[in-house]
Amino acid sequence: MRRKVLSIDGGGVRAIIPAMILSEIEKRTGQPIAELFDLMAGTSSGGVLALGLVKPGPNGLPEYAAQDGVRLFATQSERIFSRSLWHRVRSVWSIEQEKYQSEGIESVFRQYFDDALLSDALSDVVISGYDIERRKPLFFKSSVCKRGDESAHDFPMWQVARAASAAPTYFEPCKIEIRDRSQHLAVIDAGIFANNPGMCALAEARLMYPGDDYLLVSLGTGALTRPLPYSDAKDWGLRQWVQPIIGISFDGASATVDYQLTQALPPGQYVRIQATLIGCNDDMDDASPANLRAIQSLAEDLIAANDQTLDSLCESLVH
Repeated sequence: MRRKVLSIDGGGVRAIIPAMILSEIEKRTGQPIAELFDLMAGTSSGGVLALGLVKPGPNGLPEYAAQDGVRLFATQSERIFSRSLWHRVRSVWSIEQEKYQSEGIESVFRQYFDDALLSDALSDVVISGYDIERRKPLFFKSSVCKRGDESAHDFPMWQVARAASAAPTYFEPCKIEIRDRSQHLAVIDAGIFANNPGMCALAEARLMYPGDDYLLVSLGTGALTRPLPYSDAKDWGLRQWVQPIIGISFDGASATVDYQLTQALPPGQYVRIQATLIGCNDDMDDASPANLRAIQSLAEDLIAANDQTLDSLCESLVH
């Protein structure tokens, strides 16, 4: 049996790109993403998108279509990446504290996910994070929550989304109380080691469906193109490297996993759709109207350029 697996990279507001691709897939197949894939994996904003696609509505069907994910990032990013003048001053313009306050992102996710739990997911999801107190990767898995194996870790979807999005320097770590409140998790964005969660998705699929083969669909949020000139970087110290090194980590991790999956899976079992970030800002928190329009335009061009790939992919997903 062929299991269909979806992997979505992190990338802040650039999650609009995979959301638009998924919307195109829904339009061509006439089916919601939750019915097309057995397993979804997401990092950071990719995890937020995946969770939204498996959240059940009152009728038991997916509450959100992929187009709602586009709308979420296109209309709510300004709230997510918001900060008061007082916070700017107190943080010494992001040098001494996180760049953004958590109230904005938490209010958006509470509203979007309401009281849905991880175990409510209509299709299995794996959302990545990093536990800074236990110093190890952390994977929020709907499958173990559904089985009751880790009922104390059956967290609200909004908290999982918040934890997955806690990018260092941008947001403070997310503290999640475990059910009996005797312990807690302190989680940051996993983009630093798994911005492309494709290999994690494949490992989880092999654990969940041993003996099956797989169709792994990996959606990127854009490869960085902005150069870091040697003449500038050669004299940088810790303060100047902090922001660039995060982008390098995220981008490098994504490209590395793409290479690994290309070697690990036979032809026809791995599809990667990725854009090159030309014409828009690669900063994951640039929620300006002009940049959001540029990202959507880039996604439209990417869909057009991959028309035949998407046709073939949709054929494989419905059969």
